[in-house]
Amino acid sequence: MAETEIFFSFQKSSDGGYEARALGHSIFAQAKTMDGLRAIVKDAVACHFGDRMIFPSIRLVKVRDKGRILGSAKGQFTVPDDFNDPLPKEIEDLFWK
Repeated sequence: MAETEIFFSFQKSSDGGYEARALGHSIFAQAKTMDGLRAIVKDAVACHFGDRMIFPSIRLVKVRDKGRILGSAKGQFTVPDDFNDPLPKEIEDLFWK
């Protein structure tokens, strides 16, 4: 069965601009702007799946900063990776901020 979507994780490049990697495929792209990245990713997918009549739709997903995203009744919050062995009050404060 043919793929209908292909996901790319993207982030700001250390040398400026943006870079994107396909998840599950060996496709990589770089560009100075987000609009440029979208165009280059579209061309890269067309080259990679060149033998197909219909190409999969492209989804760009931003790579998040380090930390864990948790949800609560009050919304989402990020717990830093260095947040070890918190006191119960610290955890409660995260949920109620």
